[in-house]
Amino acid sequence: MIFTAAFTPIAAKFTVSEISPLSLAFLRFGTATILFNLLFNFKKQSYKFDRVDLNRFLILGALVIPINQFFFLNGVNLSFASHSGVTYACTPLFAYFIAIKLKHEKFSMKRLIPILLTIFGIFFVFYDAIIKSKTSDSNVLLGDIMLVFAVLSWAAYITLSKDLVSKYGALKTSTIAFSMGIVMYIPIFLYDVKNLTFDKLTTSGIIGFIHLTFLVAFAGYFVFTYASKHINVTELTTTTNISPILTIVFSWVLLKEEISYFFMVGALITFAGVFLSQFKGEEKTGELIR
Repeated sequence: MIFTAAFTPIAAKFTVSEISPLSLAFLRFGTATILFNLLFNFKKQSYKFDRVDLNRFLILGALVIPINQFFFLNGVNLSFASHSGVTYACTPLFAYFIAIKLKHEKFSMKRLIPILLTIFGIFFVFYDAIIKSKTSDSNVLLGDIMLVFAVLSWAAYITLSKDLVSKYGALKTSTIAFSMGIVMYIPIFLYDVKNLTFDKLTTSGIIGFIHLTFLVAFAGYFVFTYASKHINVTELTTTTNISPILTIVFSWVLLKEEISYFFMVGALITFAGVFLSQFKGEEKTGELIR
């Protein structure tokens, strides 16, 4: 999970420069959905589910593919892989807020200062984006804003899916949610298909697509969903927060991204805030929040 999360922004950065982001989302998740259904049928499971859960599956499908992928791939395309890594470090923070809204967890004053610290750190990252947007023709700030919405949709997906995973299992929940999500995405793909071309595709783009499709969209999502069945989502997402640090390092090594002082300060403050917000000390956490 740490490996796939760390290299996902980097793989996406390579691939979106060679394949249209909107079409790339359909190709990677279309392939992953086929793989999920093949595995699902191989295990001879049933697609039947209670009618009362239909809206939940529809919401999960919309969150995980059309909404998340639109914001993530377009955000990475406009911004930097390192910015994506820092923004996704806030996943446990957003998941915590959503869990409070759903009354799966109670708000704790002990977490207020770390939460404010995280917001302060993100401000530095955004300030770095503003500076880079002014000094170049790219719109890094817009990309960072889109990445925030990508994290929000992902946090909502992993939080809202908990009950269905407990009820139907990780494989069935993922298969049905992905199948519904990819059907919803078809109109977007048809709109963008005119921009789909493989003329610029290189070895780096192919490797990136393999990583995004087979290791992340298929194996990564399944492993995460399965793990969340047994581990508190807040603890799980916090454990994998070492991945953004690796993202920053390899973005500098592989993508030659400039790491400014503002960005480094913002990243360190954000990581500190996220870590402290999940540090329980003597306080006992509640039930699984998803």
